[in-house]
Amino acid sequence: MADSISSLLRRSAEHLENEVPDSYRLLLARLGPMVIELVVDGEVFLLRGGDRLHVSDGAAQVTGPRILTTRVAILDLLDGRTGLGEAVDTGTLAVRGSLDDVQRAHHSLLAYVHAAVRARSQPALMAELRAGAP
Repeated sequence: MADSISSLLRRSAEHLENEVPDSYRLLLARLGPMVIELVVDGEVFLLRGGDRLHVSDGAAQVTGPRILTTRVAILDLLDGRTGLGEAVDTGTLAVRGSLDDVQRAHHSLLAYVHAAVRARSQPALMAELRAGAP
């Protein structure tokens, strides 16, 4: 059985902290103390900033941005088969929250991707992400 998205993200964050510490610190600075609720194929989990990047299962108890999508949509975005605007327009990615929170989440996720492309562990995690796609 494929790993859950939250498990892959949790492992990814741990690797980023060790492999690309400067990029990891930039990600933390962009995210700040915000909590982002993610729903991927019905799996609900949280990405929380602070002194470390925390990934936890379950719904948010505080108001913040909420991102709804699928594993396939994430792969389409990462592989460049679709753009972010197109994903939002077609409904394969939905983002809810205040404009400020949505923009901060966007900048945080860009910082995450920029960190991930520099970390040696990420190709193996991408392979695991792909393995769970239908």
